[in-house]
Amino acid sequence: MRLSLNLVSRSIILTAFLIFGQLAFILVLSEVLRDSQEKIEKQWRSENLIRLTFSTCRAFSELLVFAHMPSNLRELTGVDGPGSLARAKRDTESLRTLAAEDPLKRDAVNRLLAANNNLMHPIETVIEQAEKVDTALSFSVPRSYRRNLSQNGNAFVQAVEEIVDIEKQHHAREHSSAQAFSTLTATLVGAVLVSIAMAVVLGFAYAISISRPLKHLSANARLLSAQKQLQAQLSQNDEFGRLDDILHATSREIERTLAQERETIENAADLICALDEDGNFLTVNPFARKMLGIAPEDFAGVNLHDLTVVEESLLADEQVRTAVRSSQVRQFELRLRCADGNVADTRWSCLWSQAERKIFCVVRDVTEEKKIEQLKQDFANMISHDLRSPLMAMGNSFTLLKAGVKGQLSADALKRIDLSARNVDKLIVLVNDLLDFQKLKAGKMELILQTESMQSIIRDAAELLEETAREKNVRIELAEGDDQLLCDRNKLLQAAANLISNAIKFSGENGRVSISVQSRDGSIVFSVSDTGPGVPEDFQRRIFEPFEQAPSGKKSEGTGLGLAICKLVVEAHGGTVRAENLSAVTPSVAGSTAGAGSIFTVELPRNGPQAGSDDEASTASQKLFEEGTA
Repeated sequence: MRLSLNLVSRSIILTAFLIFGQLAFILVLSEVLRDSQEKIEKQWRSENLIRLTFSTCRAFSELLVFAHMPSNLRELTGVDGPGSLARAKRDTESLRTLAAEDPLKRDAVNRLLAANNNLMHPIETVIEQAEKVDTALSFSVPRSYRRNLSQNGNAFVQAVEEIVDIEKQHHAREHSSAQAFSTLTATLVGAVLVSIAMAVVLGFAYAISISRPLKHLSANARLLSAQKQLQAQLSQNDEFGRLDDILHATSREIERTLAQERETIENAADLICALDEDGNFLTVNPFARKMLGIAPEDFAGVNLHDLTVVEESLLADEQVRTAVRSSQVRQFELRLRCADGNVADTRWSCLWSQAERKIFCVVRDVTEEKKIEQLKQDFANMISHDLRSPLMAMGNSFTLLKAGVKGQLSADALKRIDLSARNVDKLIVLVNDLLDFQKLKAGKMELILQTESMQSIIRDAAELLEETAREKNVRIELAEGDDQLLCDRNKLLQAAANLISNAIKFSGENGRVSISVQSRDGSIVFSVSDTGPGVPEDFQRRIFEPFEQAPSGKKSEGTGLGLAICKLVVEAHGGTVRAENLSAVTPSVAGSTAGAGSIFTVELPRNGPQAGSDDEASTASQKLFEEGTA
C-alpha cells in the first residue's frame, strides 16, 4: 500500500504536532504556576497566623506581667500595659481574617478569641484598679479573677496549641506537596525535553521524506536523459510518486517511440544513414544491403567518396561540405558503386544537425526513374523525327491542294481539305509545344541574350495573334514606350504569345486584352489582362502546371502546355510569373465587372538571368514535366 499523505498534509501534521505540544506545555505550566501561587498564599497566611498567635500570647503575657507588677517596676521593665492591650485586640481581629478560609483554623481561632474575650475584660478591670491603688495585682485581685484566669487561660493555651498543631500538619502536607511539586517540575522538564527531541526527530524524518525521493527523481531524470533503464518506481502516492510515475511513463513512451523509429528505419525502402562532418558513415539502415549489396556493419570507416564513382568523388566531398554549412535540407544526386560492380543513381536529402554534429541523410535509388526519364527522352526524339516530319509534309500537301496544283476541286473537297489542314496544324502545334517543353525541361535550350525592347516583343507577339483576335472580335490594347532588357527575344516572344493567346481565348466575343509594361528598380514588369471569367483562387498556382487548364464553360482549346512553357521561359530568364483576378488587384477595371477578368503578371530582371538561374529553371521544369506526365 502506497503512502497517501502528500507534502501539504505532512507539513500540516508536523506543524500541528508542534503547536499542540507548545499548547500543552503552556497549559501545564499555567497550572503549575497557579498551584504555586495558591501554595505561596497559604504559606503566607499560615506564617502570619502563627506569628499573630504568638504575638497575642506575648501581648497577654505582657498584660499579666503588667497587672502583677508594682508601678515602680513597670517603669524599670518598660512594659506598656495599654499598648500591649491594644496590640492584643488588633492581633486577635487579624487572626479572625487569616483563619476565615480554613474551617479547622477558624474553629481554633474562634475558641482562642472566646478565651481572649473572657480574659480581656477582667484584665482590663484589674489594670485599671492596679493603676488607681498603685499595687501589684496579686495583692488586690479577688478570688473570682484568679478562678477566671485559671479557666480561660487554660482554654487560651489549648487554642494556641491547637492552632500550632494545625499548622504543623499543614507544614507536613506542604512538605509532601513540595516533593510532589518537585516531581511535577521534573516531569515537566522531561516532557519539554521529550517534545524537543520528538520535534527534532520529526523534522529530520520530514527532511528525509523529501530528500530521498528528490534524489531518486534526480537520478531517474539523469537516466532518462541518457536513455537508460530507470530505477524502481517510488512506492508513495504523493507528489513525488506521481512525478516518478510521469518519468517512468515518459521513459516507456520514449522507448516505444525509439522502437517504432528503429522499426521504421530498418524497414524503410530508402537508405537512411548518418555521416560525420568529414563524410564518414556513422550509422546505416539494413536497406543498404538491398540497394548497394553492402552489409550495414561494413560501412564502418567508409567515406562517402569511397562509394562514389571516380568522376563524382570530388563532387561528393563538395556536397558534404555544402550540407555542413547549410541550415536547410540539401538535395543532390550521386552515382554510387554497388558491391556487384553496377552503378546506382541516387538522390540524397541531407540535413546537418549542429547539436549532434551529424549529417542525417535519406538516399533514394532513382536508377529506374532515370531509365524512365530516358524513355521519355527517346519518346520525344521519336516525335521529333518520326511524327513531326510527316505532319509537316501532310500540311504542305494540303496547302498545295488548296492552291489548285492538282486542278480545281469541288467545294465539298475543299471544305474537307481545309478541316484536315487545321487538324494537322493543331497536331504540329502540339508536337512543337512538346518538343519545346522537353528541351526546357532537359535544360538543353540555350538562351541567346541580347538587348531588346519589351514593347517591341509584345507588338510582334500581338501581330502573330491578330487574325485569331479578329475572328473572336477581341480588341488588343498594346503598351507604349521603349523599355530595354537583356533577354532571348525568340523565347520571350513565345512566352508573350502564349499569354496573349490565353487571354484572347478566355475573353470571349467583344472582349478586350490589355497589355501594360512598367519599369521598376532593376526589373521590367509586363502584365496581360482579359475580360474573361477569371481564374479560381485555388487554381491560380496549378494553372502553370503541364496539361492544366482553367475550368470554364467553353470547350478546351490548345495543348495545356502554353502557360507551363511560359513559366519555364520566364524562370530561365530569372523572372517570375503569377496569375490573379482583376478584382483582387483593382476593384474596378474599365470593361470588366467586379469578380470578372484575370491578369497575368511577369517580372523580369533588366540585366538578364543571374548565375544559377538556368539550373533552377531546369529543376523547376523537370518537376513540372514529371507531375504533368505521371
